[in-house]
Formats: sequence, structure tokens, C-alpha cells
Amino acid sequence: MRLSKLRRLKQRQFFVLSGMTLCFAGCASNGSVPGETLVQPSTIAAAQETSPSSPPAAKPAKPDPNSKFIGRYNGGSFETAMGMELAADGTFGWGLSVGALDMRARGTWDQEGEFVILTSTPRPVPPEFNWLGLEKNPGGPMVKVVWASNAEPFQYATIMVDCGDGTRLVEQVPSAGWSPAEGECPNPTSLRLEEGIYDVQSQVYDLAEFGWTPGSTITFTFKRNDLGVADFTGMIGVLEGNVLKFAPSPNSDPRLGQLELRKIAPRPERAQAD
Repeated sequence: MRLSKLRRLKQRQFFVLSGMTLCFAGCASNGSVPGETLVQPSTIAAAQETSPSSPPAAKPAKPDPNSKFIGRYNGGSFETAMGMELAADGTFGWGLSVGALDMRARGTWDQEGEFVILTSTPRPVPPEFNWLGLEKNPGGPMVKVVWASNAEPFQYATIMVDCGDGTRLVEQVPSAGWSPAEGECPNPTSLRLEEGIYDVQSQVYDLAEFGWTPGSTITFTFKRNDLGVADFTGMIGVLEGNVLKFAPSPNSDPRLGQLELRKIAPRPERAQAD
């Protein structure tokens, strides 16, 4: 059955499954601040810890123990480590590591005919930037970004500022805060923040509407919530030969797109000694 039929139904070398570590030599850290790091440990076990921001997951109904979907799958390639397990108890775990990006997911799965349908439990809460406050601060930075949990500088934000002359500045926000260089953008009109690895974007802030004037500092927070946890809710898969193909759903994480993973033949059981 072709992947297009899935869409009609509903709109990098080792990998890990079920508690083993998913990482490889290409994994990298973006640095840290006290009590906070951006890159998450990519383990299915970590994915199975209940998020403090979400309620406990409901116990799934067990699938047919003979379901062809039960097993472990490898979606890795030369620069990507990716693995998934569809367990016999009706749960699934997934992990991905590529460069500085580590992601994970967990939840339940159901079989409907020739299809497997995934549900993330609990549903992950996306990370977010929030406006914290505005203060008069002559000589200080125009913008500061801090971790919501401890008010330490957040080191991974990029700022996009639209200027009154029609130009746009795109720059990294240093730990001490950001201001345009002298002579640049004398009349900023709006700004937006972004964290590029996990594709976290703030809303666009109209500076006049929010009361900013020169000599003021805007402070934003970055709240991690379920950073690095992907939402698989509604993703539908079909097994074509030994390849499990997933199509995205309107409710799933848009970064996932289409996924293909190869089913791994189970290891033969060792004969017991007499």
C-alpha cells in the first residue's frame, strides 16, 4: 500500500530503543548555564518519564500479541541516528539524534486494519519565548533573554528586528543582552525571537504597541517546557515489506514530515543449557 493512500486516510551509528541510549559521535552540546542546557539527553527512557507539565498517561489497551507491527525499527542513515520500538504492551518509544539536535517521543499505538496509529502521551508542551517586562535602563541593552526557570542568560536566541527604514537586522543575542550597533536601525519598529535548533519562534512584537522607547530594556524569558519532545499524535503508518512508513497528521509535530524506518529482525533466542 503506497504512502499516498496514508495521506488520503488521514490527512544518525547506533540507535536506541526501550531505554538504551540514542547518540553517536556527531552529537554535540550547545553549552550550558547553571541548571539549564538546551540539548536534551536523547534516550527513550528519558522520553518515558512523565513531564511535570502534563498529566500522567492513561494505560493503553494491549494490541494483538501477533501484530506485525510489534518490534524495533531503525531509521538511521550516515549522519542520523533514529530508532523506534512498538512494544507488545501498546506503547511506543522513538529517538532521533542528528548534529546538535536530539529529539524523543513516547506514547501509545493502535492497529486499525493495515495501519498503525500513534498517540503521544502525554501531549508535549512546546517551548516558548515570553515577554517578561520593560524597564528604563539608559545605556543598557535593548533586549535581554533569560531562562524562565532561573533568570540566567539564555544563550541561544536569535533576534530579528525590523527597522523604520525598511531594513532588517538578524543577530545572535549575547548573554549580556543585545542592542543595534551605533548608526544601525535608529527607529526599530518590531522584533521576533527564534531558537534555531528546535525551531522555536516567538510572536512578532510591535514595539510601539508594547511601549518600548529608546533607553529601555525589554526582557524576555525562554521556557523550555517539553523541549526536544516530538508530538506523534495522529501519525499513521503502514508496513510495506520491512519498511514502516509514516505520514504526518494535522495534529503531529510539523517538523517530523514523512518517516521511514526499517524493521529489525529479532535476534534468535539462545538455546538453554541442559
